[in-house]
Amino acid sequence: MKPALFVLLSAVCLRPVWGQIAQTHPEYCGLPGDVNPPPSDISASLDPQGHATLYIGRGNSARGILLMLDSLPSLISELTQVCPLSHGRMVVFADYVGTDLYIVDPSKTALVDSFLAYNPVISPDQRWIAYMKFYPRGVEGAAEYMIYDLTKTPTQNRPDGVGGSIDVGKVIFPPGHENFPASNTVGPVDQEHLGGTRLYWAADSRAILFGERARSGPGIVFITLDEKGVPSAFRHPLTPAEICGRDIPSGSPLSWRLDQVEIGPDAAGSRVILLDIGSGDSRCAPHVLQLHSEDFQTAKTEVHVRPGYTRGAIVDGKEVIPPKKEK
Repeated sequence: MKPALFVLLSAVCLRPVWGQIAQTHPEYCGLPGDVNPPPSDISASLDPQGHATLYIGRGNSARGILLMLDSLPSLISELTQVCPLSHGRMVVFADYVGTDLYIVDPSKTALVDSFLAYNPVISPDQRWIAYMKFYPRGVEGAAEYMIYDLTKTPTQNRPDGVGGSIDVGKVIFPPGHENFPASNTVGPVDQEHLGGTRLYWAADSRAILFGERARSGPGIVFITLDEKGVPSAFRHPLTPAEICGRDIPSGSPLSWRLDQVEIGPDAAGSRVILLDIGSGDSRCAPHVLQLHSEDFQTAKTEVHVRPGYTRGAIVDGKEVIPPKKEK
C-alpha cells in the first residue's frame, strides 16, 4: 500500500487499471474520440490507511466526499480515473485487489453508489458499466459477467434490492446465471468459466465482446443488448488455427490474448468483427482474425442452482466449505 499522498486525477498522467478503459479506440471513460482533458477542479487525498477523500472545487471552497464501500471507508492503493458523465455525475475508479467504483454526484457533494468489480468499462453512450463480478483472491471463483445501469438507482441495480458492494448488477453471461451471494463461486467444474480478456464495447453501446477460457476450450463471447439492456449471449469456439494464424496440431496448447477489437456497425443484424490476436507461442505470430456475428452460436444456458453452502466462499471472514459426507 502506498504512503499518504496527494493524487491529481488525470486521464493523462495516471496509470490505468488493467481493463478499466478497455475501448476499441483510445477512448476516455466510454466517450468516443481522443482523451478528454482531466477535470481541473477534482483532486483527492489518501491517508496512510488507504482511505480516500474526493474533493470537488479548489482551495478553501473545495468540498470533500469520503469514498466508502458499504458502510466502511475504502481501502485502496490509488485513485486512477475520473469519468464525467453527461448527466452531471461522475464515476471514479480506484485500484486495490480489483477495481473499486464510486458513483458521485458533485452538485450534491454526495456518494451515490459504490461497488467492487474486475475489468469495468463504461459504454460509449454512458448508460452501462460492463464488468466481471468480484470475488476475493484465494477463493475458487469463476467468471460471471455483469452490467450496471447508470440510469437506475443503487437499489434497482441489486437483486431484490439487497445492499452490498459485491452482488451488484445483472448477469449477462453465462446464460442462466443469477446474481446472488457467491454466485460466481459455485457450479459444476465442466461449466466453469475461467478468467477472460478485457471487455470491448461496440460504438453503438448495443454489443459487448470478450475472450474467455472455459473448461470446454477457448472462445470469443459476443453479447447483444436490447434497448432495455436484456442480453442475448453468443459464443464462437476458437480453433488452434484461429488462435495461431496458421494450422497447428489441435492437441497443442496455445497461449493467446486479444490486443485490440473492432466491432463494426449493426447492418441488418450482421456485424463484422476484427480481432487482433497475439500469442506467446513461438510457432505463432500476431494476426487479425475476421469474424461475423453469424459465426457465433447461441451460448448454452446453464443450470445455476443456489446451494445451501458455497465452496470456497468467504462469509464473515471465514471460508465456507461443503459439509462432510456421511459414511
